[in-house]
Amino acid sequence: MPLEPDTGTEDRHPGHVVLLHQGPVSVVTLNRPHVRNALSRRMLRDLLDALSETERRQETGAIVLTGTGPGFCSGDDLSEAARTDAEAFDETVGLLQRVTRALLDSEKPSVAAINGAAMGGGLELTLACDLRLAARQAVFACPEVAWGLVCTNGASVLLPAIIGHGRARDMVLTGRTFDAAWALTAGLVSETVSAGGLVARAVELAGELASRSQAISLTRRLMRHADDEAIGHALALEAAAAGQARRGPAAEMRLRGFASRRPDRGGRQ
Repeated sequence: MPLEPDTGTEDRHPGHVVLLHQGPVSVVTLNRPHVRNALSRRMLRDLLDALSETERRQETGAIVLTGTGPGFCSGDDLSEAARTDAEAFDETVGLLQRVTRALLDSEKPSVAAINGAAMGGGLELTLACDLRLAARQAVFACPEVAWGLVCTNGASVLLPAIIGHGRARDMVLTGRTFDAAWALTAGLVSETVSAGGLVARAVELAGELASRSQAISLTRRLMRHADDEAIGHALALEAAAAGQARRGPAAEMRLRGFASRRPDRGGRQ
């Protein structure tokens, strides 16, 4: 069955985020494929609006988060970051952390359908979802260290909770890129499927979660309660560390160099 658009929501999110509904499942799609769905401030605000819409919609029992084009999300829009000052970067971090809290605190379970590269802040978005599925060609990385930056979005707690401290340190300290087969073995994703069947499988899985709404809601509440204090503390520490790193010479040099080479592109490389 094709997804049915929520016309009102699309009017409020012209282009950057698309919100579609299929029965009890709401599909939130990042839609800046020309920059591999890099997270600009406008896109983050639209994403917050879309998540708020799904929270209010009584018919929605579960959420699928995915991306348009060959990539899921390349992370922060580095072109925007290079054109603005450190205070604007702080604002972006704050918006990204609000998205994380919206997913974590939602009464509705979420499934990330990772259709391609999930890098930096894009990977961090998936960590806030309850379950993660990936296309077989998807790749994953935390490349912040290569830019003189740090993780900003709960990854210091969420990533080791999902894949263990050893693998998490490997990702965040080296900035290496890992493929979908590694992600499946590491437990970062629970399934890998063909790109063509990814969203359909995610909607199917989200529908199963929605059909058990009361039990799922109670279980998620129990699990969230145990981690909530640690996540809140981590977000505050990460925001402070991110601001300090952004004001450092390494980040400033790399961002300015990126902007001069690719003035019309965004996203982490």
